[in-house]
Amino acid sequence: MNVKDYEYIVEISRRRSLSEAADRLCITQSALTKFVQRVEAEMGTPLFKRIGKRFVLTPIGQMYVAKGQEILRLDREMQDELQKMRADGEGAIRLGYSMGQSSFIISCLLPEFYRRESATAVSLKEDSSSGLIRSVENGELDLCLAYCREEKPGLACIPLTEARLSLAVPRRSRLLRLAAVREDSPHPVLEHREWLEEPYIRLAAFTQSGRLAQEYFQSMGIWPKNRLYVENVRSALGAVENGLGNCILAEDPHPGFQLEYLSLPGLKGEKQTASLIMRKGEYETEALRLLVRLARELYLDPESPLEIRAGEEPAEEKGKNIQKSDKHK
Repeated sequence: MNVKDYEYIVEISRRRSLSEAADRLCITQSALTKFVQRVEAEMGTPLFKRIGKRFVLTPIGQMYVAKGQEILRLDREMQDELQKMRADGEGAIRLGYSMGQSSFIISCLLPEFYRRESATAVSLKEDSSSGLIRSVENGELDLCLAYCREEKPGLACIPLTEARLSLAVPRRSRLLRLAAVREDSPHPVLEHREWLEEPYIRLAAFTQSGRLAQEYFQSMGIWPKNRLYVENVRSALGAVENGLGNCILAEDPHPGFQLEYLSLPGLKGEKQTASLIMRKGEYETEALRLLVRLARELYLDPESPLEIRAGEEPAEEKGKNIQKSDKHK
């Protein structure tokens, strides 16, 4: 049975009409009737109950359609991936990054990378840290920037910085005036519990920051006034920036959002480290090594590319200089 067979049965189940499905599939009704008869004969059981002119799925038909929809989805994903790989070429880099890291990847890392390596295609994937690490393990990604709690066999983990759990607040939050600067804290410390009366943005517990925030509330016996529930850090940062509430999450050096961070008493939690993660012993291209080097140099110091360029010409400049030298020969 090929993928087209599932498409036909699924379409009939959607339309509940053989004639409407045939029109949608651009085939004749008689051809579709023979197709259904053949599939049901192969299955040894009816997939549809004929109620007048309507086609209603039997229990077995419902199972068949559910599995068929999954097969069609996987086929579309495979075809899309094959098309992307053909277009990108063999040297393409598959790069993943965790939610909230898009500012660093899009605004900082990739522009600097393409000043040096203009011919290499990069395929991007944004996901949770756990999802990205699984994708690297499965060979679906070459490299990812994610929060790593522990090293895993077969993976090389290059730490960039430790992510501190903090309270993110809007730039004009009144809480900034209540916080006190301390030498032993990277951010002003908010001793007052007035923030518990302000709207809070709850981050899903399946994210690392969301889970750690829930553990903090339980250990301290405090509960903020939830206003909004979001499933990823990027949405949480955007909501804070727009004044919808405050949120506890891992601080990102490159959030790309207009907000401030405050430290809370007892808010330490499990250490999270923003890291570059790739498989050990895998073949590395020059372009991939360049991307890793730039990420390490740029993550904590966005100004460093100016220093790099002083001693190394970007790819496009090298090309211009080569053309100039050829003219003088």
